[in-house]
Amino acid sequence: MNELISTLTPVLGRTLLHFVWQGAVIGVVAAAALHALRGARPQLRYLVACCALLACLLAPALTLAWLLNASTGGLMGSAIIGPEATVEIDPARPFAALGGFAIERWLPAVVAMWAAGALVFAARIVLGLVAIQRLSRGADHALQHQWQARLDVLAQRLGLQRPVVLQVSEGLDSPATVGWLRPVVLLPASLMTRLPADLLEALIAHELAHIRRHDYAVNLLQGLIEAVLFYHPVVWWLSRQVRVERELVADRLAAEALGEPRRLACALAELSDLRAHPHAPLRLVQAAHGGELMSRIQQLLRPGSSQARSRYALPLLGLAAGCIAVFAHAQVSPERPKTTPTRVPTVRVAAPPAGPAQPRAVARANGVLNV
Repeated sequence: MNELISTLTPVLGRTLLHFVWQGAVIGVVAAAALHALRGARPQLRYLVACCALLACLLAPALTLAWLLNASTGGLMGSAIIGPEATVEIDPARPFAALGGFAIERWLPAVVAMWAAGALVFAARIVLGLVAIQRLSRGADHALQHQWQARLDVLAQRLGLQRPVVLQVSEGLDSPATVGWLRPVVLLPASLMTRLPADLLEALIAHELAHIRRHDYAVNLLQGLIEAVLFYHPVVWWLSRQVRVERELVADRLAAEALGEPRRLACALAELSDLRAHPHAPLRLVQAAHGGELMSRIQQLLRPGSSQARSRYALPLLGLAAGCIAVFAHAQVSPERPKTTPTRVPTVRVAAPPAGPAQPRAVARANGVLNV
């Protein structure tokens, strides 16, 4: 067991360090694509953001698989046919200009800090799911059956085939959706007396649009990616972009089902008004999903209008460019640390005697792993 941990720890540490520049590259490409598509349909921008976030998960997974295969497949060794010779291999070549051997010594600490952070974020997801499940088990409300009938009509308009249950909750201040295979729409009891019925119906249509698109399952996967790659700012920026575009897509589907985009826009405006008054009896902070209420209203009233880009985009691009420059410098730098390089034992294979008319052939096989 100890041998397995000692083998996996440096490989995992190198994978985490590699994702610093890999995530930067993904962030640059995603930012350029989203900027080029700023006037396109939100469905396309949502797809780009989701693909970029998924690439953030695949990049370290493939790197980990590659490093594991290289470390166990003999790529760190050498085979030489011919006279006596030795080959020196630097196992930290990409980090040579950064003091690669010092980084190697810190890899166990890097892995330990990453594991602690990932555990904290994973625990937050679990606690959130438990809290939501408790809220979905409230007692029946007097108006619950009436609103369930309205929800069923909206579900048919949206083309939902599976049954959706409406549950009135006392612990929420905004509508929410729980579950994937057995979805439940949570409707705050206090909201039923604060908003007109037609506006509340528009908000329910928005939640049903999330159910139709299986956004609950996508959001869970998104949370797992955030927990595993929490240390990279590009992951958080992409995750925010996914949430912003997701709300815009759900708004469009709900507006089409209602046949009145202005009704949903009015409902969002009412939520924005309630948020703007700190002494209002109801604060609908959770209804915004990213604080983009005014942008969503603008899109409903004037589809295709330019989107306000995130204020974090330019700093992230600068960070990405810096990470790429550092990695590129490490790749091309001819300098090596002053520490004595690791000497890999040489495997010597006796060469066959040269024929009378043939010169002696020497074949070299080198396997150098750049990490």
